[in-house]
Amino acid sequence: MDQDYVNVDEILGHHRRLKREQKSSQDTSVNHEMIQIVQPETTRPELPDAEAVKSSCRAAAILLGLLSFFLLIGLIILGCLFTQGKSQWEMETVTLQKLYNNVTRGRNQLQANYNSAVKERDELQAKLQDCANWVFFKGSLYYVSSNKTSWQNSRQDCLQRGADLMIINSQEEQNFANQFKKYLWIGMTDSETEGSWKWVDGTPVTTRYWNSGEPNGGINENCGQIKNYNSQNSWNDENCSNLHFWICEKRASP
Repeated sequence: MDQDYVNVDEILGHHRRLKREQKSSQDTSVNHEMIQIVQPETTRPELPDAEAVKSSCRAAAILLGLLSFFLLIGLIILGCLFTQGKSQWEMETVTLQKLYNNVTRGRNQLQANYNSAVKERDELQAKLQDCANWVFFKGSLYYVSSNKTSWQNSRQDCLQRGADLMIINSQEEQNFANQFKKYLWIGMTDSETEGSWKWVDGTPVTTRYWNSGEPNGGINENCGQIKNYNSQNSWNDENCSNLHFWICEKRASP
């Protein structure tokens, strides 16, 4: 019986050792698996081989070459666009300059036309103003002054107006001159030859309207005038330097 107890104890002890060995074996297996799992993460990566490195370098070189090619193409395109834009800008500048020159010439021409028109206007106004002071009679225009001067100066004034001192060749012209009721220089003189009266156009005085007793001044009175305007015969010889009104005459048409 004692022997049986011994055998049981041995069996139980053997059984416990087997369990411990089995557990130890499982623990060892688990540790081994964990080591295998952790091992790839902690170990250093393997270096690529020389062929892989060469392939990568070739790919990088090709890529860099393509990038350089496209960059060059882009620069060429930009250069062409810039050149084209510059040429177009230069053409537009030339066109604008021509337009500006044309406008300037047109402006200058308009200014010249304007100045000419202003000058013509002023001349016409002067002529109209002058014409307002002229009186038409029997195909001629007559101007009677509003101030007094010598015979010679009065003639110069008439000449500046495109006229001359009045020449009287008819009774109608004589009556016309008398109606102004002024002492008037007229266009006759004997300054060249005493007693030989001539009109300013060089023709001799044939129709005479001398007042009674005239001419009587001799060499001191060599210019003719209308004086006694209330009389039919109103002419008088007068000292040429005396101051009187005057009457100019010019043809109404050339």
